[in-house]
Amino acid sequence: MGDDIQKKITTSIPTTTNDQEIRNEIDVINIMKECNESFRIQMSYLEQLNNSGSFPDETDRTPKCYIRCVLESSGVASEEGKFDAASAALVLTQLNDGYETNELIDMAFQCIDRQETCKCERSYQFIKCIMEKEINKMENSE
Repeated sequence: MGDDIQKKITTSIPTTTNDQEIRNEIDVINIMKECNESFRIQMSYLEQLNNSGSFPDETDRTPKCYIRCVLESSGVASEEGKFDAASAALVLTQLNDGYETNELIDMAFQCIDRQETCKCERSYQFIKCIMEKEINKMENSE
């Protein structure tokens, strides 16, 4: 039983250089382009999410499903709607050089337990939670 727990820990957090190299091969930009083919989103929505932690119109499902597509395609979210904190941190640090991976992993772990039944809404709330924590951290450090 202890081996199963260790296996889960080592598969969710990169522990070797090889694991890190595999995870760094996630082509986030290409995934974003592919997801935008199915779920059209304006760049202003992503900029707003990055700057404020939320979309300008939270009633629109399409941008939320875009987030779900990106998270599932990059391995951050499973099809069952479970999130991987280490993968989330890697994807977010690829998109923003100013983010600290270890701090993002901690923030993502705090945001993992989602109760939303809609997978698009759950994915959006997961990212929103992380972004709000990151924005608060940056504001408090100024």
